[in-house]
Amino acid sequence: MIFCIPCLALILYFTIASIFFPRYRIYIKDGWHCFLDKLRGKRCSVSFDNRMRLALSMWLTKMGMVRLGRIFYKERNFNITLTAVTIVLTIISMYFFILLIKFLILAPCTNGVCMH
Repeated sequence: MIFCIPCLALILYFTIASIFFPRYRIYIKDGWHCFLDKLRGKRCSVSFDNRMRLALSMWLTKMGMVRLGRIFYKERNFNITLTAVTIVLTIISMYFFILLIKFLILAPCTNGVCMH
């Protein structure tokens, strides 16, 4: 199950990115197939995660960040980084969701009087 997280993170990234950049919409389908394959215990039939890993590595190298490009070229480093980022972003999102719920339940201003 832990091996599904990088594909899931890429799906979420491309879902958000495709709102603003329509050219990324084609990656959502490939990412979903990769996620389902990994969830079933198979290798990605479309090698979506490898394609994204290589694209990121090439982009970093082209931007002059050769060391980072080499780090992300290794599949293990790419998967570990993507998994860690996904876990951190999930924790942050849950924290903000809890703050939103608290704000909605205990509004800071009632009847024109604001608490400090």
